Amino acid sequence: MEIENIENRIEHFSRNHLQTNGTTYSSGDAQLHIVVTNINQETYNSNLQLGSSHIDFTLQTKGVTRIVIAVIVFKINTTQTTQTQPVESVSLAATRYIATFNTTYISIVGWDADSFKRLTTDEINNQLPGNASFVITPSSPETICKLIKAGNISLKNQKIKKMEPICLFFDRVERKYSDRGCITITDDVTGNVTCKCNHLTLFTVLLAVESITIPKEVKITSYATESTSVVFLIATIVILCRSKHSGDRVPVQISLSLVLLLFHAVNISHDLAVMHEIPCVIQTAANQYLLLSSGVWFLLEGIRLFMATSFPVKFRTQNPSNRLKIFMVIGWIVPVIVVGLSFSVGFYLDIYMKPQPLYEQCNEFIQVPKYDRCWLAPGTPIFYSTVVAPLALVLLTNFMIILKTTHVMLHSKKMRNRGEDPGTGDALRAGKSFILLFFMLGGTWVLAFFTGIGNEISNEVFMYIHSLVNGSQGIVVFLLYCVMDGDIRQEMLTCKREADVGSKQQRNVVKPKRGESSNAEVVESSKAEGGESSNN
Repeated sequence: MEIENIENRIEHFSRNHLQTNGTTYSSGDAQLHIVVTNINQETYNSNLQLGSSHIDFTLQTKGVTRIVIAVIVFKINTTQTTQTQPVESVSLAATRYIATFNTTYISIVGWDADSFKRLTTDEINNQLPGNASFVITPSSPETICKLIKAGNISLKNQKIKKMEPICLFFDRVERKYSDRGCITITDDVTGNVTCKCNHLTLFTVLLAVESITIPKEVKITSYATESTSVVFLIATIVILCRSKHSGDRVPVQISLSLVLLLFHAVNISHDLAVMHEIPCVIQTAANQYLLLSSGVWFLLEGIRLFMATSFPVKFRTQNPSNRLKIFMVIGWIVPVIVVGLSFSVGFYLDIYMKPQPLYEQCNEFIQVPKYDRCWLAPGTPIFYSTVVAPLALVLLTNFMIILKTTHVMLHSKKMRNRGEDPGTGDALRAGKSFILLFFMLGGTWVLAFFTGIGNEISNEVFMYIHSLVNGSQGIVVFLLYCVMDGDIRQEMLTCKREADVGSKQQRNVVKPKRGESSNAEVVESSKAEGGESSNN
């Protein structure tokens, strides 16, 4: 039985039974109740019990003296239902409406018995002027969960946000289900669903599965950028460890590079950890710690830069070793305390991580992962106090440091030569410094705050930008700390020259034959050649 032909069949059946009054017909899983009656008022009220469905409705009958009312309650198999948006849609968010087995549909139709003209204000949608209230008993949770599993709704790149019954009517214009004009009330004890609608047409209760689909392109981009970042961060750490630069600058940069390396490496393994509960919990705590630690090291890098530019004399006279010890405690130990407290309190209050809705409702019947992502439960006090607020504070503080440092650089010439305004070249250099400092002090993290805010299109756009920009942090760190830093770049060039000389020496060292120079003579000759090359 096709949904769009139901009311046409009711009309044909009702025309042949105009002499009946208050008669109920049963045929398989369908029950039809027909009333033909005279009426001298503008409304018609009815209270019916058809099968397991209790139906109350009011029909507006202004100007009609004799009416035909047909109410049909029937059950339809899931293969005959539709969905509003396919899960494979390119949109980020989608809602799929699923009919459980033997889902109940209710259709209320009215005609003027004299002309058999439909009593409606919308001829296309057949929305009768009136309102309806009915109660439906849904299928068992086990049936619903097995149906979801059979429909392969839970895909790897899809995160289910919500699963709940919803009252809908079939919109003939849009050719899809709609909840316009209907309110859904679910009884937590009995599970019964009550629908209250301000119009009369074909109604049903379906299971609405709201989900977010992460585009495959975003995952591919994220894997590519983060894998590249891991390689560049390893190279950065190796180069910085071989640096002969004194002070606390290089150790701070090594610590920041190391924590970013671990953060991106953990992110790459997310899809493996999410399949199992304990590894997912461990990765969540590790991600939280590494995210906080990297934020703290970005902040310490900014504070160090602020001290060096705003208080240069005091900064140079301080013992860098003591300052580095303080930085190490703040950068590595403080995040451990924060994560430990949030982990303990969060699991005690059961708010640290949020199981996916599919697990909460179907864990007893089908096997599904407990979490759809290895991350903190969003919207909780722990999430805001240990992630959002600290990172927002880091970004705000570092942005102020960037402005302060740029201002100092822009007015440095004016400070040396009183009364002379900064020139265009100074402004360009200051602008360049602003951009470099923005990347150096974690300014790109502001993009993460825009992901999840706004409509579906903006969410997807920021998701691409976030995975591309922040996933490439390793490349940016390598460029800033190794390529664009004069001291480190000079050391890299020196090492390259020494490596070239060493390789050349090895090529010139040969085993002497009888009558030729001894080993000592060859070594001395190599030394002399090396010294000459060095002088050049």
